[in-house]
Amino acid sequence: MSLPPYTPAAPTKEPLDYVKLVNLDLSKFDDPAGRQELARELYEAATGYGFLTLTNHGISDEIYQKQMQIANGVMTLPQEEKTPYEVTPEEDARGLYVGFKPSGPLGHKGGFPKQLDHYNILVHDPKNRPHPEILRPHMEETYEVMHFIRNNILKKLLTLMAMILQVPEEVVQATHASGGSKTEYIRYMMCEPRPKEESEKYRDIFLSGHTDWGSWTFLFSQPISALQVLDHKDGKYRWVEHQPKGLVVNFGEATERLTGGLFKATIHRVVQPPPDQRHLRRIGVIYFSRPADDRKLVPIEGSPLLESMGADKPIDDTVFCMADYLDARKHGWKRFEYDIDRPADPQKHADFFAGEYPDPDGHKSLGKFDNVPRDVYVPVLKA
Repeated sequence: MSLPPYTPAAPTKEPLDYVKLVNLDLSKFDDPAGRQELARELYEAATGYGFLTLTNHGISDEIYQKQMQIANGVMTLPQEEKTPYEVTPEEDARGLYVGFKPSGPLGHKGGFPKQLDHYNILVHDPKNRPHPEILRPHMEETYEVMHFIRNNILKKLLTLMAMILQVPEEVVQATHASGGSKTEYIRYMMCEPRPKEESEKYRDIFLSGHTDWGSWTFLFSQPISALQVLDHKDGKYRWVEHQPKGLVVNFGEATERLTGGLFKATIHRVVQPPPDQRHLRRIGVIYFSRPADDRKLVPIEGSPLLESMGADKPIDDTVFCMADYLDARKHGWKRFEYDIDRPADPQKHADFFAGEYPDPDGHKSLGKFDNVPRDVYVPVLKA
């Protein structure tokens, strides 16, 4: 089975309000002076928007485009070819993202509108799960991409993080020990165009405001504008501009906890594209990195910087290791309402997360937080 052709859409011509992100040019990494500059830029991004872009990251244009084509081929399969590869309720309850996770009742409390679908591939899959026929000839190159992001790009960011925290590099690298995470994965995602009535039902939001649970998320930038980030300078959401062949990177909750809150997890969302792109199917390729499963999410030890800033203590009353943190978050712990500019009207709008998470028989969660009311997030504005 061959891949269908894929042609990226033209960028929007709408005059959007874009956020100005820090860009890390990784071609500077091997030069000592360049590496110092990159560390300063990473600190600026980490304490600013929690978003950045990467260029000269080492993924060739050909491989980049091929991954987009593979994602398009996988995500546009007919439903009967997707069903055998759907995640099981047991895996889903543990926060283990593998296979197709379709929209609808299997999502967290039905938390995905029906036009959003994704397929996930674990970096380390002890069960060696099968994949759809269209993907099988391309698994080797897909694994190469995943391992390159993990063993090259991620390691460079961890090295820069060690420089910022003023600790030995191996201390920070150990938080992401090779093979330590059983939940790290690449995701192929698709957002289909949707009718006006359906879009209004969800407040013109595809994926509500949230922060990612892992350390860093690497998104293959693509030209259909839909990604927004919350700007803490004025509390407004702004659009993330397409960076051709670049990677868009956001900081996750694990990194925020490993730095005592110094590095901020990015509040972001996916919304209805601008009018000139609203009719287009949006394809995404995303890599989610996570610390080792048994790593406690407490500040990295021995950092003079964290100690001097009073950021050397856990930011949560309850401390989880990474694997348990996923379980707690999956069951509603620390949920906020981040779409503060689009308040929900219960009479008109659907709730992404209505109801209780349907745990499978035999699953022992660390706690049920589903019925805890969501606090409305109040951004702390920066000078």
